[in-house]
Amino acid sequence: MTDGAGRVFGIDLGTTYSAIAFVDESGRPTVCRNANNAETTPSVVYFETPTNVVVGENAKQSAYIDADNVVSLIKRKMGYEETYSYHGESYTPEAISAFILRGLAADAATHTGDVVEQVVITVPAYFGGREKQATENAGVIAGLDVVGILPEPVAAAVHYDLMSGGVEKTVLVYDLGGGTFDTTVIRVGASDITVICTDGHTNLGGADWDARLRDHVLQRFVEQTAPDESPEDDPEFMQEVAIKVEELKKQLSQQESRSIQLRFAGKAAKIEVSRSEFETMSADLLDSSIGIVRRTLDTLEQKSPGATIDEVLLVGGSTRMPAVAARLTSEFGWDAKLHDPDLAVAKGAAIWGLSRVVYRMQEEARKDTIDSGGSQQDADRAAAEVVDKAARAHGLSEQEFRPLVEKRTHNVLPHAFGIKLRDEHDATRDYVKHLAFANDPLPTGDRTLTSGTVADNQTSVRIELYEQEGTLLSEELSHNKALTGGSGLVEGIPPQPRGTPIDIAMSINEDGLLELRAKERRSGTELTISVTVGMSTKEVDDAMELVSKISVSS
Repeated sequence: MTDGAGRVFGIDLGTTYSAIAFVDESGRPTVCRNANNAETTPSVVYFETPTNVVVGENAKQSAYIDADNVVSLIKRKMGYEETYSYHGESYTPEAISAFILRGLAADAATHTGDVVEQVVITVPAYFGGREKQATENAGVIAGLDVVGILPEPVAAAVHYDLMSGGVEKTVLVYDLGGGTFDTTVIRVGASDITVICTDGHTNLGGADWDARLRDHVLQRFVEQTAPDESPEDDPEFMQEVAIKVEELKKQLSQQESRSIQLRFAGKAAKIEVSRSEFETMSADLLDSSIGIVRRTLDTLEQKSPGATIDEVLLVGGSTRMPAVAARLTSEFGWDAKLHDPDLAVAKGAAIWGLSRVVYRMQEEARKDTIDSGGSQQDADRAAAEVVDKAARAHGLSEQEFRPLVEKRTHNVLPHAFGIKLRDEHDATRDYVKHLAFANDPLPTGDRTLTSGTVADNQTSVRIELYEQEGTLLSEELSHNKALTGGSGLVEGIPPQPRGTPIDIAMSINEDGLLELRAKERRSGTELTISVTVGMSTKEVDDAMELVSKISVSS
């Protein structure tokens, strides 16, 4: 797309299923089908041999049979410093996710005939800095050019806006995926899509409903058959149960009652489950999501008193469960609508990615024109030519193309960020002074703080950045997490009394990239840190080299 001719792909890198989409020659966001002719691919990786991994449905079919070599739900580990060993090699969550991305990219290349290079990858709205950076690193490790990381509800809203004809509304996106949940209030305007507030839980999703149903079915089977052996010790039987339970859950969204047949150790049973039973056994999970919705509405009232919700969009495959819409109606009186629950996020990411790349090209064209001595009018004309060229590259008229690329998006911080300080009244206690807060609009601009040295004749000061962990805003260190790469030293401070002022400024740009600056006034000693969290550049390069040597099949 940088030459006006390529494609930008949107990737919904999901906990249980993933999808990849692009904007086709008619200006329509289109999902690429995989080798099984399915629009979604299980986010499962099977380390079959030292030189080959299997991604997708066939990997999922091996989840219990060869459990020691299969990874699922890896999205829940993004941003954590964990490693997994297979065939003598160690893999981070980022590297494992890179295999999923490579599988999706290969399917998209087959579908379109194009090499997949530029991508936008979506993340839950409630993902923090570590998780977002880990997702971007996964894309880099997969050999992709990641042009942006986009919150899933924003992607869904971008797609909704295109499909609804740009009607101005305040929309609440209830996004219940396979492993994560967020609820986000978004204002869709004539020229902008603006996130007002967001909340969520990174360990609540359809997989938890599956687990409840699986445990119930196993318990019923044991009660009915009293087998001599433990069914849970048999991988092939557990694989059969997992497959049948997932299908049972889907059927209960359409029918009031369904049954499955199970056979183990010479004994068989027919297990019948009603929708009512399923809803009862998982009621607390739905309760958790409703509690998060209430928190979101409280935040909305604080930020925009009197604001009302015009429409509620249900996104994520798990929102097909009838209990979700019914509960939102009974609790809030909303007529919630399913909005292409499995595919809206990937489609919206493709639209946004195209918009972002074209916008960057326009800004470059404007700058080059001004730098060459052109007028502002010349610069605007150059930017318009970028849109015209990109439109023609996509087989569209400029009039058809502009609605795809001209709307801007504005996000918010999901969590608070702050600096570690020493308590001036208790030398044994450190705490976090937050400078930017959850649901602050991005970019934040400079957030400033003046602190001081903690000892006489102190010649250096370590500045450490922390991110809020969980929903509780607290200054206690244990309620915040230190950001790897989010610290640095202000050195060369002349010996001075305790309390010598240190001016600190923190800013976060529209992409969530943090910059930290500190200055000691008297000496003028300065420190600037562009904060990168998670893996170092060398670790990413090493992972890329390792992953590139392994083939990916479906």
